[in-house]
Amino acid sequence: MKKDNPEAKNKIRRKSASSNSRSPRNSSDSRSSGRKNLTLPSERKKPSSNPQRKSRPTSTSRKSSTSTNPSSKTRAVSVSKNKKQDSSKVNRNDKNSKRNNNSSATRGSSKALQKKVRSRRKRKVVGGIIAALIVCFALGLGFVFASLKDIKPVNEALLDKLTHQTTTIKYSNGETMSTAPTLYKKTPIPLSDMSPYLRKAIVSIEDERFYSHSGVDYWGLGRSVVKTLLGKRQGGSTIPMQVSKVLLTSSDQTLSRKIKDIYYALEMSKTVSKDKILETYLNNYFVGKGLCGAEAGSMGYFNKHNKDLTLGEAAMLAGVTRNPSKYAPYTTARITGDETKADLNHKLLFFLPTEGLAEANKAEKDMYESLYEWDLVDEDTYKQLKSGELLVRKAINNPDAKVRQETVLKKMRELNVITEKQYVEAVNEPINIQFPDSKEKVANSVESLIEYDVIDALMEQGKTEEEARNMYYNGGLIINSTVDPKIQESIEKQYEDGSNFPNDTIADNGLSQPQSASVVIDYKTGNIKGLIGGRNIKARKTLNRALTPYQPGSTIKPLSVYIPAIDTGKVTQSTLMSDTRGGYRFKENREDNPNTTTQGYGSMSLRHGMALSSNTIAYKTAELLGPTYEDCIDVMIDYLRNFGITTILDFKEENKAGMQRSDRHFNSLVLGGLTKGITPLQMAAAFGTIANGGVYVEPEIFTTITTYNGELIVKNTPQTHRVVDPAVAYVMTDMLQAVITEGIGKNAALDSGMPVAGKTGSTNSYLDTWFVGYTPYYVGSVYIGDDAGIKNDDGSTMQRRSIEGGGSMSSSRLWSKIMNPVHENLEYKKFNKPDGVYMTGINPIDGGRASYGVMAAFLDDTSPDRYSSGAGYYQKKSTTTNYRRNTGTTRRSYNNNNYNQGANTGAAGNTGAATGGTATGGAATGGTGNAQQGQGY
Repeated sequence: MKKDNPEAKNKIRRKSASSNSRSPRNSSDSRSSGRKNLTLPSERKKPSSNPQRKSRPTSTSRKSSTSTNPSSKTRAVSVSKNKKQDSSKVNRNDKNSKRNNNSSATRGSSKALQKKVRSRRKRKVVGGIIAALIVCFALGLGFVFASLKDIKPVNEALLDKLTHQTTTIKYSNGETMSTAPTLYKKTPIPLSDMSPYLRKAIVSIEDERFYSHSGVDYWGLGRSVVKTLLGKRQGGSTIPMQVSKVLLTSSDQTLSRKIKDIYYALEMSKTVSKDKILETYLNNYFVGKGLCGAEAGSMGYFNKHNKDLTLGEAAMLAGVTRNPSKYAPYTTARITGDETKADLNHKLLFFLPTEGLAEANKAEKDMYESLYEWDLVDEDTYKQLKSGELLVRKAINNPDAKVRQETVLKKMRELNVITEKQYVEAVNEPINIQFPDSKEKVANSVESLIEYDVIDALMEQGKTEEEARNMYYNGGLIINSTVDPKIQESIEKQYEDGSNFPNDTIADNGLSQPQSASVVIDYKTGNIKGLIGGRNIKARKTLNRALTPYQPGSTIKPLSVYIPAIDTGKVTQSTLMSDTRGGYRFKENREDNPNTTTQGYGSMSLRHGMALSSNTIAYKTAELLGPTYEDCIDVMIDYLRNFGITTILDFKEENKAGMQRSDRHFNSLVLGGLTKGITPLQMAAAFGTIANGGVYVEPEIFTTITTYNGELIVKNTPQTHRVVDPAVAYVMTDMLQAVITEGIGKNAALDSGMPVAGKTGSTNSYLDTWFVGYTPYYVGSVYIGDDAGIKNDDGSTMQRRSIEGGGSMSSSRLWSKIMNPVHENLEYKKFNKPDGVYMTGINPIDGGRASYGVMAAFLDDTSPDRYSSGAGYYQKKSTTTNYRRNTGTTRRSYNNNNYNQGANTGAAGNTGAATGGTATGGAATGGTGNAQQGQGY
């Protein structure tokens, strides 16, 4: 073998150095020959600068000598003919020569100067780049340190503690209400009780170098970065990094979280064994459908313990990790009616009608009897299916999960984890979905609402529904609810007493009838302090009637009619209105011609009409809200929506969007005959707006969601907006107090004498009854009514029954029974009267000024327009009153007589007696002894 000659190498080095000093081309040749490493950095810099500096003056001197050569002088002397001319020419030549010399020198020095400037610029650019790199490095280092400022030591004990952590729901006072549902909870087991197939499958598909790296697979991480930059999704997380993401950090896609995961993965691998890390991962990874961990996934999908999984089942369970919502082993399908008992055994899924599924078809309904006969559903579930309170579907194998399973098996074969024979057998193995018997406890309505709202809040932060459900069921969260245990206990106690519900019975579906719902809210904060959505609930999946809309009846009148009329300056609470049936302005209302709920033969104040819940007076007041029927409708809908009512169906055209009718009718908006109805929760929040000085506060069931160690995940901040001025709200509160003190809501009065303002409500034949009321502390709504559509055993529909006493007795009495313990130890308060309101005495029946009667609230610049004389009233001549409108900054002036009801007569034009006419909107004018009669519409 030929040896290298050291001298030859030296010669090459010397040759390269000398050639560099002579010619840049030789330097380029030297670099192209791959010998750059043979030169020190300092040596490689010299030839690139020194030779150029030496050559510049040489070039300049050559130019200078050329411009001053002697031949030019000789030519100048030889052509001279006289001394003056010669002298002149010589001087000119000398000047030109000097000018040329100076110009040449200037050009040379200018080029040299430009090169120096360029050189300086290059040095500045290089220096700037280096400085920027240093700054970036410093910032990056600072970001890393900032990301790791709150890290914690990782050890086996911490991992075990976090693995067994459960989500806890707290009352507002910090006491524990409950934990997350048991059906979805993870069941931690030791690695020795896990399927060896699953262990191998997870390592193969998730982290094939798991047992050889130190927590971070740098090769895999680098490949992930490159593919991500190229726009391709490529995971680079190792199993330790995923354990960190599940238990120690979060699923947020941030650089800070990634840095923490890398740190924890490295630290974890130093203090915890590989098998323990794998066990922790398998006990905590999300396997879809609300299931978490290897054991929960095995039982939830295959109804067997994890150690008993086949290779095919284990590979399918391992494949879920890529995308749980897409690769879960089963998906849902309708029951066709052709199934056998074996086809449906342990494969049934139950849903509420509110969960977005299509209603049951004939084939499914025909199968209910078979499901019950085959003992696939119990009696309660069967009755709920028959009544339409539950929907049923079946589970079928998910084709996407099968594709993913084969990908996992192929990877295991490539790594020689399984043999070819095992691979083929597993690919061809049939997968049988089997659900376990449910042992889920019955959840109350509050827990159901908390679950719904928390999952929704987590989804608003970017989590998928699957991720949000997993966090709720298994994330070890601390949910701080708004529920007051004392108030919740008061509600539940009353709902256990069947005597609070008229004609109490058990229907064929196993549920108590009539059903009911109640909500209590702190209207200043929007905090739901207590809630119940039904009586004697027996199943977890059941209707939450507190969130279900029902026709509100007359409870809608203050929201849609009386507040808009007062706020827009159309009336005061003393305005006289006729309660006689008929005499409406609009032909649509003349066609409706609603029944009167009072004696219907005279006139009364607006205050008294609302206290007695007069339908005719409500119609006639609503007709004052605009010049046309449609304008009045628009005003009422706008106010209802501002009060937080979202169930109004406002279609300008009938039958639009497939609807048989919309709510653009006085019957819907004035009397509460809405197509969909209003929920008890929305009704409580709407009346709470009046109690809160006209400010709507969105109801909330929880305040914060934190991790097990107190790290804040969600802070619930309710949305608010102003609906009416405080003064308008107070006038309405004063009128609503009259419902209890002067009207039909006397059963709602509290034992302590605490002021109560509220409104009764009922629908036709008292099928639905309501009371919604508030005190200076809380607002509450109570609904009572038979469920609709209940099926008898023979398949016929059970008729809904009238509620004895309607809203004026049953619902208001139940409201009082709930609220009495709530207010038992609270300081006595009155409703706070704001600026812009004054009190004056009126006769509550006719609304006229009186030294007797009641003190009533009026907006500034408004007043009663007459004096009361007991049975009749005295009316002032041409009384003109300025009324507040909307925000109170705009006023309008009009003759209040234009809206007096009935036919008025007067001899002198300044006095008269009400004759009990039926007109609304009549114009009464007084002459000097000429009697005028107003005729309305």
